[in-house]
Amino acid sequence: MNFLAHIFLANHDDAESLIGNLAGDFVKGVLRDRFTPGVRAGIAHHRRVDAFTDSHRAVVEMRHILTPEHGHYARVINDIFIDHFLACSFDEFAGQPLEQFLDRVYALIDPHIDELPGRLRVVYPRMRDDGWLLSYREIASVHEALANMSFRLSRRPHLETATRHLVDSRAPLERHFRAFFADVIRLRG
Repeated sequence: MNFLAHIFLANHDDAESLIGNLAGDFVKGVLRDRFTPGVRAGIAHHRRVDAFTDSHRAVVEMRHILTPEHGHYARVINDIFIDHFLACSFDEFAGQPLEQFLDRVYALIDPHIDELPGRLRVVYPRMRDDGWLLSYREIASVHEALANMSFRLSRRPHLETATRHLVDSRAPLERHFRAFFADVIRLRG
């Protein structure tokens, strides 16, 4: 799953939970005492959500739509698609506009910006200032995010071509997303 879903599933009132859930992709290995207990708990929650996501039947079905063209990159693409569908229906799941939610999240994280783990310290300000999470509602922004991801991968796989599925296969992808997201909400930390 990607950034938006992970912070949505974090404890929205706790900066350390938000930071840990956001940092999960940037922190590898055993956590031990490298972080505060709250950040460690957030990273552990992020890892539980990832494990749950990877094995969920509806997510597997989403990947089946993408795998014929994109092989093992279907997992990465699917993460962005999950954030797209969440961003598009955020009010429904959160009971508040995405803009309001993000303003609150950023206000909680910003005072801790110098303490963010690893590359998150560099990525987070760009995510916030460039409006990444809000932009996920637009297919053109998903296309751009996937193109940027492709550029960072050694094989330059052109992941952005997968955005055609957000039009051509939107109904089954969204149906699988909704089935999955109803279940993953129960893991909210």
